[in-house]
Amino acid sequence: MNIREIARKASVSHSTVSRVINKVSTVDPKLARRVLAVIDEVGYRPNYQAQALARGRSHTVGLIVSELTGGNPFFSEIILYFERAAVEHGFEVLISFADTETDPSHVAVCANRMKERQVEGIAVLTFGMEQSLIDGEDRADLPIVFVGADRVIEGVRNIQINYLAGMREAVKHLADFGHKRIGYLSGQLSLSSMRMRYDALRKAFKAIGIAIDKGLIVECDHTLEGGFQGMSRLLSLPRPPTAVLCSNDMAAMGALRAMSLRKLHAGKDISVIGFDDLPICNYMQPPLSTIRFSPKELAILAFRALMDDIEGTEGKGEYKYVTQFVLRESTGAPRT
Repeated sequence: MNIREIARKASVSHSTVSRVINKVSTVDPKLARRVLAVIDEVGYRPNYQAQALARGRSHTVGLIVSELTGGNPFFSEIILYFERAAVEHGFEVLISFADTETDPSHVAVCANRMKERQVEGIAVLTFGMEQSLIDGEDRADLPIVFVGADRVIEGVRNIQINYLAGMREAVKHLADFGHKRIGYLSGQLSLSSMRMRYDALRKAFKAIGIAIDKGLIVECDHTLEGGFQGMSRLLSLPRPPTAVLCSNDMAAMGALRAMSLRKLHAGKDISVIGFDDLPICNYMQPPLSTIRFSPKELAILAFRALMDDIEGTEGKGEYKYVTQFVLRESTGAPRT
């Protein structure tokens, strides 16, 4: 049933039905109630997408994320808060998962699929996996937002991540406790986001005046299993570190599991610091000290940057996120 049939059944003009559907406040309340009663009776559902496209706008944006598998809730929270922000502004969200493990160009595939569906802009929150889209030739015809790209990209709004601030606070905290043998479980350095975190760690060590021991740096997957394996390697050294920083909270959780199997306790035997500040950090035993890299704050900032681009607001490249250290109970003085 279309709006002309609704109009005929309600004994009003089809333009009145259109105004009621679009919630125009000037419609006579009695007529509006009559139209709504008919709509409810016949179960009519307006095609808002077709209406939007007829007006030249889809009111839909795209969101490309990665790593929905492996138990990491980080990207699930990105999706949740990005969509909440979109709904508040009258937008729908088309979500796509970039499976770059099986196809390095999959981010570009996702973006092209979204363009075919007439999205008004795309937020790419893959943190280092956007290379295939950076190399594309037609990205400038659509508003695009990256988060943490490692270089300035013409025509793209990029949220710059200050990894150094939080990393320096964390290293200083350990140094103040007296730690000198500090290990690091790095994510895969083929990812730009992991390279930038490691670079921030090196700068933090230099700023604090501690020599970095490359023998205590382990490159592993930033997953539960990767953290478990990485910490197991560190604990097998003749002289294990007295403190370990991790590339994310999932790796830190895996590291804590490796410690527990050896009857070692975080904050007493070895200090452990994560990265992300997932909600679960508060409920771990002990609660995990970490570097705050909030998916909620990033999602809201990414949506705002995308809206600014869609609406033509000035400010390309002026979006920044600063990490910060969050102290809990998984750190302490080194054992003598």
